[in-house]
Amino acid sequence: MYGVVLWNDCNLDRAVIWCEDHGDLAFYKGDGTGKPLAAGMRAGDLVSFDLCEGGEMRLAREPRLVAQDSHPSLSLSLKEAGRAMGAFPDTKTDLPEPCVDGGISNVVPFRPQRNAEVA
Repeated sequence: MYGVVLWNDCNLDRAVIWCEDHGDLAFYKGDGTGKPLAAGMRAGDLVSFDLCEGGEMRLAREPRLVAQDSHPSLSLSLKEAGRAMGAFPDTKTDLPEPCVDGGISNVVPFRPQRNAEVA
């Protein structure tokens, strides 16, 4: 399977990949026994990988870099499209509510009236 890396963490050897079949995202998690494979991947890179179904998740195995920076704006474009459709809040206008103790909640509220439209 081919896909584009949307996010990666070199330190944890993990990545999230948008798959060519436009199905669920694939998640990569290194086993910690060898060289971190996610270290060679960056958001926007085209990769090939073996796809496995694990429980309710799609798992990417043995990711291999095909082309660096082939889709540099994909992650940002998906975020903007999601924000425009109300799939997640706009952090400029949907700020967390203050907690009862006066602090700030770390939970960002979603707009349920918009989420139903996306589904």
